[in-house]
Amino acid sequence: MAGWWGPSGWQTENRAFNFKSDGVWHYCMRCTDENQGEFYNQESWGKAVYQEITVPGKVVLTDMFADEEGNAADGMPVILVTLTFVEHEGKTKPIMRSRFASVEGLQQVMGMGIVQGCALKFYRLDDLLDKLQELW
Repeated sequence: MAGWWGPSGWQTENRAFNFKSDGVWHYCMRCTDENQGEFYNQESWGKAVYQEITVPGKVVLTDMFADEEGNAADGMPVILVTLTFVEHEGKTKPIMRSRFASVEGLQQVMGMGIVQGCALKFYRLDDLLDKLQELW
């Protein structure tokens, strides 16, 4: 996850990563790209708690903004994320659905660029998978 999570120009550090039911992923994304102006050196902490993991097809988690200690950030929404993997034309297609407790919470993160951020991390995952495939 640390190799592709987050937008280009940001590096992710895992503070904790326990990929199992009730496991926690606590991480920090840091902007390492000087060309991103005011974002350079900015940190964004997050935390996910895995609710369900069904191999090979489904992961359900709660995702939240957090602080360095892993506490949920005040005033920020908690997002229920369901990630499913389906076969499509001989390949695996990930489908990510996010559920918010309120329209206001959705609007809050939409204003922060969540749609663009999610798209960018999947492009980074594609790039990483291409590089890994070259090694095989």
